[in-house]
Amino acid sequence: MPITGYQENTIQQVNAIGLDDKLSLLGNKLFIDAGFKVSMASVSATQNLPGADPYKAGKNYFEPTPQLLASYSITKADQVYMNATTSYRLPSGWSQYIPQFSMTSPTPASTPAKNLGAEYFIGEEVGFRHNGPVNVSAAWFHYNLTNHQIGSSSYLPGTSVLISTQLSAGGEEAWGFQGEVGTRPWHHISAYASGQFLKTRIGNNVDAGTDYLPTTGKQEPGAPKWSGAIGLTYDDGLYFGNFNLRYQGSQYSTLMNDQKIPGYVTADLNLGRSLPSFNTGIHPKIMLNLVNMGGVNYLSSISGFGFTAVKQKGIFGNTVSASTPNYVVGSAFTAVVTLGADF
Repeated sequence: MPITGYQENTIQQVNAIGLDDKLSLLGNKLFIDAGFKVSMASVSATQNLPGADPYKAGKNYFEPTPQLLASYSITKADQVYMNATTSYRLPSGWSQYIPQFSMTSPTPASTPAKNLGAEYFIGEEVGFRHNGPVNVSAAWFHYNLTNHQIGSSSYLPGTSVLISTQLSAGGEEAWGFQGEVGTRPWHHISAYASGQFLKTRIGNNVDAGTDYLPTTGKQEPGAPKWSGAIGLTYDDGLYFGNFNLRYQGSQYSTLMNDQKIPGYVTADLNLGRSLPSFNTGIHPKIMLNLVNMGGVNYLSSISGFGFTAVKQKGIFGNTVSASTPNYVVGSAFTAVVTLGADF
């Protein structure tokens, strides 16, 4: 008979009720939007393999999420704004509720999460926008997360089956600055640049199963401190193209900050020409896309996070085994010629 590592069924229901009101003052220069929503969610999961324990689990959630948005127009082109928002995220995937098995053993390959609380987000942002021949935006932001759930993936032991998992990372705080500059077309040319600085901090020691790891003060995995992009676009109606240069800083892949992927710079170039339509209503075009022009060998992101990349002793002296993070390999240099049409 067929062998499987899971035979699950998950039901999720969400009911929500909310109120929202908007107010304009000072001749419509000051705009305020305030709202409040309450969500009531219910999750039920069953593991239908014979002998699974527990075979059924679930939880009910009650999550209030207020928000306040305000903006003030200094001039027709300049605006300052302030946002205070909240949100939540339920544990994703059935593996957080019920056990999963490998193909070769009746012993569960993973056990349900100890903490099934929803992740809760509180964020504040203050910023400035300018609209004109050169568009500018700049913002400072700060947020707190409680019961932070890091989405990850891993293989069932002894198989090539990739499943979604989550790491319970406790509390997290982050703050930073971001800015964007973009121009309107000038002689068919427009330019764009953006950048961000991000500082994160894990707020507690994380439960790794056999013990707590000393993660307080560590940086959040998958959160580069510096990132940025530069773009240049040309379009005169006949010829068109764009160039993009992107920088991504190094990112830790474990909560203990003992393994990371290095920063990288990539560049892409797209060139094209519109072709005659001969009054058919079909507008053909030909394009050349050059991806990763420098042929950079790099890891683009982290698909599977870990608690620690090397064996560690926990807070109470117990051994915490190493977990190997999984990575996504960035695209090699690629050249693609495309013939398409707009209808």
